[in-house]
Amino acid sequence: MKHLRRSLALLLALLLAVSLCLPALALGTQRLDPDQPFENSAFFEYGDYRIHYRVFPAAQEKGQIFMIHGFALSSYCFVSLAEELVNAGYTCVLADLPDFGYSTRDTQDTAKLPREELMHALMQSLSDKPWFVAGHSMGGYVALGLAQQYPQSVKNVLLYGTCGNDGAPDFAAKLMENDAWCALIGPMMETAGKSKLLVRLLYVFACNSFSYAMHYDVSKITDPYYIKGTGEGAIRNFTMLPKTDYDFVRAMPPILFVNGDHDYVITDSNRVNLRAALPDGSVDYVVKGAGHMVIETHAAETAKVTVEFLADK
Repeated sequence: MKHLRRSLALLLALLLAVSLCLPALALGTQRLDPDQPFENSAFFEYGDYRIHYRVFPAAQEKGQIFMIHGFALSSYCFVSLAEELVNAGYTCVLADLPDFGYSTRDTQDTAKLPREELMHALMQSLSDKPWFVAGHSMGGYVALGLAQQYPQSVKNVLLYGTCGNDGAPDFAAKLMENDAWCALIGPMMETAGKSKLLVRLLYVFACNSFSYAMHYDVSKITDPYYIKGTGEGAIRNFTMLPKTDYDFVRAMPPILFVNGDHDYVITDSNRVNLRAALPDGSVDYVVKGAGHMVIETHAAETAKVTVEFLADK
């Protein structure tokens, strides 16, 4: 995990430099109203935070799934999978973590709260029944943290394109907690996030599919970067992520663990600790030809294995 953090930090620094040095990289334009970005958008207020979420209800509900996206993305990345699962009878709630999508951005003045506390409060506001909790990439860290801290509210954890969170190296952790560093790097990240060309190129890498990335509506990614504080908040967000307790994971109910065999963002070497700690009865499923965004590019196959896993839960 430490090697992954270093690699991602170097990649991000390179991309930020490229985005600033090449003005030819076309910027997108903000299309959506941040106060009502989608027809089914809703907001939950808790402490200093206003959390954006979307509900996709099933007509005849078999269960409810709470979905948490990964770093630099937002709830939109779960839409394709949610639509498949709704058709199978599962109501899906897609939430934007703080600092991403249309939720509150962390600043120096924000009374920062753990991501798990915020997501749990939202879950409880919507239903007093236990949830299936799904997490993609960084969202997997939050999903596992939710299960660790609020086991009474989590039936099973569904993990996609992720690994355990072993914590950032000391030097990286100190940078992410440094106000001056966040204030410097934040605006650079926002500039990069507004570049449709840069984002599309990154999506080729993340999806392992040139065709999929070329036809993708990257405005879904670039729009939220027009909200002030997105870059700075995203960096601060990393200081709020809990380390994974692998002993606790071993004692959890069975976990669904789905990954693409061409995931170059989180590789098999990063998954070793979590894979070794999967509880008895867990399903470790590999989608052939899929990259990091397996929940989008292979939504139907991912939904099929998810429904099969949930059938007797």
